[in-house]
Amino acid sequence: MTIVAAADGSALGNPGPAGWGWYVDESTWACGGWPHGTNNQGELTAVLDLLQQTAHTGEPLLIYCDSKYVINSITKWMVGWKRKGWKKADGKPVLNVEIMKELDAAMQGRDVRFEWIKGHSGHPLNEAADRLANGAALAFQAGRVPDPGPGFAGAAPVAAAVAAPALIPAPETEPDDLLGLLTAEPAVAGEPAAYSFSAEQSRIDPDWVHRMLRRSYWAGDRTREVQDAANKGSRCYGVYDAAGNQVAFARVVSDFAAFAWLCDVIVDPGVRGQGIGKMLIEGVLGDLEPYRISRTLLATEDAHELYAKYGWEPLPAPERWMIRNL
Repeated sequence: MTIVAAADGSALGNPGPAGWGWYVDESTWACGGWPHGTNNQGELTAVLDLLQQTAHTGEPLLIYCDSKYVINSITKWMVGWKRKGWKKADGKPVLNVEIMKELDAAMQGRDVRFEWIKGHSGHPLNEAADRLANGAALAFQAGRVPDPGPGFAGAAPVAAAVAAPALIPAPETEPDDLLGLLTAEPAVAGEPAAYSFSAEQSRIDPDWVHRMLRRSYWAGDRTREVQDAANKGSRCYGVYDAAGNQVAFARVVSDFAAFAWLCDVIVDPGVRGQGIGKMLIEGVLGDLEPYRISRTLLATEDAHELYAKYGWEPLPAPERWMIRNL
């Protein structure tokens, strides 16, 4: 009989107090975390613990997961990473490599199928796993250790060791560039600040946009005139505080039929870690949804893992693509 479960992770501030959780049913679940970790570490560890706790069953396993980064890491990218000595295509070390190595070992000989589920879409198992992960992160934020749960019946005691923070390497700081910490949850529990997303072009503050982008690695030499022209030729988006001040920006270049290019995504450093980047990207995707655009591209230097959570993947055939620079 196939074991069906969902696994998820959470980090308050990303990095910050972090949690992970997996859920089968009310009598079969587990969670844990650390005082300081990342969202990706939480998601990876949730799958790792689930694999370890079900290893003795010999049963097939179906894992629902809302992170394409996790799914792709295990099912697509890991083979190449191992062949390159746990290095990425650009020669840089694989992030969270110790967890990746444990996942690789835990997958050996297992019949495991992953299914991507859109986060917060009402899927009961995914919602339960999300509550466990977020609850564990909140517990560590409050200086408490969360209830680890009943776990899986008959699991070897060694499986619980994954919940021990000492066994997890100090987390790397996740990319903090154009995404503005997309997956960050509110740093303080309670009601979120009064921020709002808008696709109204008239609300864009061109002075703020140019000032912020001048600090970025990709548009540092862009003049105000060029930026204004780029904005005029694009569909622009913003997030605004209660006073109407712009705190985040993105623009999309598209024919609104078959192709779109997402670019210039940035969040004011002073308000990061409050879920504003997540609000921005989800707002953009929601605005584009009616057009059913089949291909949306972007370019990033080091935020691949964060974008993967929203469905972006590496180019399937990069050798087909060309660029003309002036």
